[in-house]
Amino acid sequence: MVFSEAAFERLPDEGRWEVVDGRAILLPASDYEHQRLSDRLTRMFELQLEVLKCGFAVSAPNVFIPRKHDSLGGFQNRVPDAAVSKHRPKRHFEVGSPPELVIEILSTRRGNVERTEKLDDYALAGIAEYWIVNPFDRLVEIYVLRGEEYVLQRTASTETISPEAFPGIAIDLSLLWTA
Repeated sequence: MVFSEAAFERLPDEGRWEVVDGRAILLPASDYEHQRLSDRLTRMFELQLEVLKCGFAVSAPNVFIPRKHDSLGGFQNRVPDAAVSKHRPKRHFEVGSPPELVIEILSTRRGNVERTEKLDDYALAGIAEYWIVNPFDRLVEIYVLRGEEYVLQRTASTETISPEAFPGIAIDLSLLWTA
């Protein structure tokens, strides 16, 4: 089945929608802890980006993903928990103009979708860096795009980390985990 961008625009405004392999998927609401981490991370980026005047942080944006098989046509998107970009998207992050960093926060300990489908889709979109925040073990997995695939660069827990595209930004993970 082919799902068009026009059909995406007609989806109900309530809720967050991903379109994957021709299906519109209504994402479940995040629990309190998940949303708190997302808000805190986005705020940590926003404060520093504003001072440095070098980018934007946004919570739960639509990121359009190119189709693996262009002959199928259609539309695909993902909704990461946060994105950091040097450019402000008009409404969405369009194909060919992705954010430099996307962040997913695991809702389950295994994080199957984040470590498989989303990892592949974000690489296909050309997003340079992908962080998976694991609140269960208080870890952040930092993946960097090398060629067409992500490579796990490092895992961090309480230290300060910086995205490659924003070396002046310092995210102190010890502050992320505090209540």
